[in-house]
Amino acid sequence: MGKSDRPEQAGSPATGRSGARFPSARQRQRFENAEPEPAPAEHPPRGAERSRVGRSGARFPSVKLLEQFEQVESAEPPPTRVPATPPPPRRPPPAPSAPPRQRTTLTFAEGEGLAEAGDAGDEHRLRVRPYVLTKGRTHAAHHLAVETLVSVDPRGPWRRGPLSGEYQAVRRLCVQPRSVAEVAATLAVPLGVARVLLSDMADAGLIVVHGNRATAEGRPDLPLLERVLRGLRAV
Repeated sequence: MGKSDRPEQAGSPATGRSGARFPSARQRQRFENAEPEPAPAEHPPRGAERSRVGRSGARFPSVKLLEQFEQVESAEPPPTRVPATPPPPRRPPPAPSAPPRQRTTLTFAEGEGLAEAGDAGDEHRLRVRPYVLTKGRTHAAHHLAVETLVSVDPRGPWRRGPLSGEYQAVRRLCVQPRSVAEVAATLAVPLGVARVLLSDMADAGLIVVHGNRATAEGRPDLPLLERVLRGLRAV
């Protein structure tokens, strides 16, 4: 008879068809009695529920701490906006200044009149300050009225030495008799300056002062006054 025909002995462990051995009923009961009962699950502490621990192990602030942060943020007043300062008004650009006045260059030549360099049209005009010519004097030694005629004395000491420019200007102007008013207007100097200048030239013997022609009433001659007027208009 084969092995399968043998009766199993009581209390012997069962052997499966695959040859594996299993514990007997007595051994299973012994294992069940020796296995301890599972301990009841402990509830986590109350504070642990509120602590937020992420699955990655990162720790976050608690709910109470977050509420405190929210209260502080809500209590802070919103920042006040300072009004922007308007830019200062723009100043208008400065007005262009007038170009500097060019000074006239004067040339003085011995034996020649006073003339402006580059200006040949105004040969009789003087470019010197009026009272520089008379050295500040305003009264003439001779009485010269506005209608008094003067002319150059060809026998005068014109070659004695270098004369001033204003003397040479009177020399060119008074080749023919001219009134004091005409001389002042042509030289562009005040009447008092012309009188002092002509009086000095008369004392030096450079010009001749002609007598005034007057009427019976002592008034100046009318034709002479008309001549003076024409001369002034022609200047």
